[in-house]
Amino acid sequence: MKHAKIGAVSEPELYVDVIDTYEDFLKLQNAWQELESLDPEGTIFLTWDWMAQVLHNKLYRWSILVVREIGLAGKVVCILPLKYRVRWSASRNEFQTELEAAGRLLFSEYTGFICDPRQEARALAAAAKHLCGMPWTKLSMRYVAQPRRCHLFTDVLAAHGVSASYKDYVINNNETNNLLCPQVSLPNDFDTYLETQIGSSKRQEYNRIKSRLTDDWDYEITCTTTATLDDDLDMLLTHWKSKWVGKKGEKQADRVTQNYRDILKAAHRSDALFLPVLRKGNTVLGALGHVLDDANGSVHFIVAGRNIEAKESFIGSALHFFSIAWAIDQGFTCYDFCHGNEPYKYKYGAKDREVLYFEARRQTLQDDLILDSICIGSALKKVEEFLREGKTDQAARACAQFAKLFS
Repeated sequence: MKHAKIGAVSEPELYVDVIDTYEDFLKLQNAWQELESLDPEGTIFLTWDWMAQVLHNKLYRWSILVVREIGLAGKVVCILPLKYRVRWSASRNEFQTELEAAGRLLFSEYTGFICDPRQEARALAAAAKHLCGMPWTKLSMRYVAQPRRCHLFTDVLAAHGVSASYKDYVINNNETNNLLCPQVSLPNDFDTYLETQIGSSKRQEYNRIKSRLTDDWDYEITCTTTATLDDDLDMLLTHWKSKWVGKKGEKQADRVTQNYRDILKAAHRSDALFLPVLRKGNTVLGALGHVLDDANGSVHFIVAGRNIEAKESFIGSALHFFSIAWAIDQGFTCYDFCHGNEPYKYKYGAKDREVLYFEARRQTLQDDLILDSICIGSALKKVEEFLREGKTDQAARACAQFAKLFS
């Protein structure tokens, strides 16, 4: 464990620990969870329980900046989890460390900072200043749902020679803005939701679906249990892949499918999975995967799988209406459609919440602030590739870089 003192701005002074082993992460549990309880801008994706799954068995791929008060107690006032990757720069013939939000190791929906709101500004400044002294060339953080904190952090980076720029992020041939997250504010009862938050045509659609499901007893919506988890996940993700493999290709579809499986299994292990399944008889028509944030009253919709051979046109609507009704009945206050401003989401009464995406780069590269030693294992694997491919010049330059780093 390493730490560096940050010059005093006001009492008490702050210093920054860098934690990069799972053993030290486990020791942080009580302090992390205490900070969670103070932070009004936290999400399930920044909790200690969630990050324990993100970081497990991923040695040398992450570190955590922990800002503490100087003193015997060493009270934690800010936490920033980071993900590491290494890339070969062809233009500079060297390996470079790049950083992201650590939550993206599990493709968490939201990233950001955990802060004591009473010390937010100076704690973020401490974290940013310390980060500027660490070896890396690019930091990117996507899906930060904390705009004030984001700008406080990047302003300090800029003051220390690291330029930050805020980016757009669009997908699906520029049709979908993935930094807009449509969310439905939930009232106390479902009838109020139907009467006040959706239009007449959507309300009529709900009534037709309700009649269809009530009149035909072959239709049934059930919720995943531990006993049905594996089968339900297989079904959901098989249907998702069937729809998207043509556009994404086999390799990318398999990768995304595994990402969804990982995040939903993590939710199940945290007792935070809600997965309703619509069947007609023995045939699965579709399912939705959600992550539940009990502390913040949010239901996060993650992925849908629809049987492409089914003739029913109401599958998605039936499942979303069921999920919203369930969320209201359970006392949740937000149904979050998460990333992407696809038009169908707004028909459920959703309003946009914008999240941020920024990249920070050093204005001047210094040899001692380019490659972090935590990335050497990944870099050596790339050197092996160079040697197999006969790229001996690149391999030699990489070895010279390693020698300089450890001399």
